[in-house]
Amino acid sequence: MLLLILQSAALLLGVFLISGAVGWLLSPKPKRKAHRVSVFDDAPVFAAPEPVRQTESDPMVAAARQMTSAEIIPLRPVATTAPVAAPVGVSTELEPAIMAHIEAPVVATTVVAEPVLETLDRTSRPKASMLSAMTPESVEAAVEQAGTGLEPHRLRGPDGKADDLTLISGIGAPNQKELNDLGIFHYWQVASWTPEHVAWLSARIHSAKRIMRENWMAQAAKMAARAA
Repeated sequence: MLLLILQSAALLLGVFLISGAVGWLLSPKPKRKAHRVSVFDDAPVFAAPEPVRQTESDPMVAAARQMTSAEIIPLRPVATTAPVAAPVGVSTELEPAIMAHIEAPVVATTVVAEPVLETLDRTSRPKASMLSAMTPESVEAAVEQAGTGLEPHRLRGPDGKADDLTLISGIGAPNQKELNDLGIFHYWQVASWTPEHVAWLSARIHSAKRIMRENWMAQAAKMAARAA
């Protein structure tokens, strides 16, 4: 009886061992853990965070970023304002005369004597002006207030023999020729110059400052009185 029990136990043990061996062979094997080289092998690996794209609120900043990077960032549309209309009755174009003055090239021109307005006889000759009794400083101040000036009395030719205007201090031969070309030949003409006449002549002859500085009118008045 004892022998039968031992045989049964041995049989069960053999079946258990065989079943365990078959199960171990058929089950998946766990991967063998790699041999650790350093303490950093077990450190967790963190993935790099994705870049956060910021929205530019300023169109100019966005345009600058677009120019310096390969990424194209669309700009927000900028509201356009309507053109301001001109007030009613006001022209938006320049006058033709103004445009011609602006666009016309500057050309150097020589002084050309204007047409003589009249010829005066002895009875209608003007008297010496108030400038003939003024100081040079007062003459200059009066001429500065005269504006663009007024054309003096001019003749088409000398009334008899022309006076020698070079006897007036400050008038040389070139000045006398300029005055003759403008129809001025006599002392009485120079003596009659007003501040407006001097302003007119200042834009047409050289050494115009000498008219006031040496008071040609006062000198001419004295010479005209002696020649009368």
